[in-house]
Amino acid sequence: MTIAESKIHGYLLNLDHRKGRHKARVLLACGFTQSSDALLVTALFRHARPSQLVREINDTYGRKYVYEGPLETPDGSNPLFRSVWQSKPDDPRRYFCTACPL
Repeated sequence: MTIAESKIHGYLLNLDHRKGRHKARVLLACGFTQSSDALLVTALFRHARPSQLVREINDTYGRKYVYEGPLETPDGSNPLFRSVWQSKPDDPRRYFCTACPL
């Protein structure tokens, strides 16, 4: 599984991002910070566990994996989140696409 750094700093924890700012408000309120980005990366990897896989979707870009369940947070509130990952047809690795509170 792979998470691009830009997905963390430029999107999920960026209050100025048009689509990410609402997610950033929730994640920052739960104790994640730009300086402790490794905590969010670890939480997202843990979130994408088999017991939380709710849907797999095949499309022209590959296969999408949708996970839903609690996201482990620094403040212990562990809100319900959805995360989406995708694998390409010629690459079995799963790449992080997005996450949002439920």
